[in-house]
Amino acid sequence: MDQGLNQTLERFVFSVSKSQPGLVAAYLFGSYARSNSRAESDIDIALVIEHLPEHERFDTQVRLMMLASQFDSRIEPHPISKQDMLSSNNPFAAEIRKTGIEFKLGQSA
Repeated sequence: MDQGLNQTLERFVFSVSKSQPGLVAAYLFGSYARSNSRAESDIDIALVIEHLPEHERFDTQVRLMMLASQFDSRIEPHPISKQDMLSSNNPFAAEIRKTGIEFKLGQSA
């Protein structure tokens, strides 16, 4: 991943950390994390939120997508609750844990 894109993602995660209560972790995952992205690949970012009730997930997803579009249209935010992230029965969380690259929260590039 090039340095410019990395800085853009760091700025996005920093912005989310300021606007999303309960953000506890953020991970790059998917093709960019595995270094096999293509021109049409989206940039998957898992955003782990302390408490994310099921009834709030859609609205949270929409808000994060609107924020992401201000940084790079390829950024695809994926909010996930901390509980789901820690679950051994969640294949989505398992993929993030296996291939994800964690961002440091609270730092802007």
